[in-house]
Amino acid sequence: MFKKVISTISLVALTGAISFASYSAVVDNKTELESANSLAEQWIINKHVNDPENYKLQDNVLRQEIAAVARWVAKLPKKWRCDNEFKDLTDTKPNTWACRNVEVLVDNDLIAKNDYFRPEDKITKSETIAMLIKAIWFDYKYNPNSDKNWQEQIVEYAASKWVVDLFTDYNTDATRWWVFQVADTTIRKDIEIKKQAEIKKKKLYTDEAM
Repeated sequence: MFKKVISTISLVALTGAISFASYSAVVDNKTELESANSLAEQWIINKHVNDPENYKLQDNVLRQEIAAVARWVAKLPKKWRCDNEFKDLTDTKPNTWACRNVEVLVDNDLIAKNDYFRPEDKITKSETIAMLIKAIWFDYKYNPNSDKNWQEQIVEYAASKWVVDLFTDYNTDATRWWVFQVADTTIRKDIEIKKQAEIKKKKLYTDEAM
């Protein structure tokens, strides 16, 4: 699925048009295939420009898979050796690559340390948003005093950054096309925010110089 990470898993298959309206729209003018190819160009996933069916866009995503995507989005190197921080995740269980991606996220405070990671469970839409928003180093902070739960808070934050439209089906399993759309949009929104901040900084400096 991921460059230098998986050779036996490939993300997502192109099987026809998909209606965003029925699955919570991603704020993006790219198609799901364009988002997949965009991530592939950045070495986040394997490239299937000539065989897009191998993206398997309709499939669901496993927790270990989104962890690998999040690590790439965060631009963090894999660990060379696992410390067995989870009871169900080691150098060999359930495979040889997962813990080196997951533990990096723990070590950088991008996910919480628990007894179990459940690497082969499907990941939900709200969990996907939480992992990718934190991976891009947005300034999100959970408010424990809010009357809204963590799912409402993270989705509203992502919507404020124009990464997704607001949705309430938090526990719906994320599909691969949706993950690609969100990951690609998150990266591009982060670039836009940084460019705007740089322009504002330059304008302030020019005004002061004058």
